[in-house]
Amino acid sequence: MPSHDCPSTAPRPNDGTGPQRPSQPDDETWLSTVELSDRLKIPVKTLASWASGGTGPRFARMGRYRRYRLGDVRDWEAQQLFTRRDSR
Repeated sequence: MPSHDCPSTAPRPNDGTGPQRPSQPDDETWLSTVELSDRLKIPVKTLASWASGGTGPRFARMGRYRRYRLGDVRDWEAQQLFTRRDSR
């Protein structure tokens, strides 16, 4: 009787039809206000307030929409970190 390889144990080449890992976003990825509010766990309204007040991460206007470049968001996040000494 011929032996049959079990398809679940045989390695399969990645031919592009199976599930693939999503690629990591790079610093040039643009985020919407909803995506950024999800990332920061804050309301979209807070982002609007920061934008009108000139605080918060840098953004670009694309038509009537604000878009945030991930690299700028990461830089801004790093600037928000403080130590106990900074809070005095």
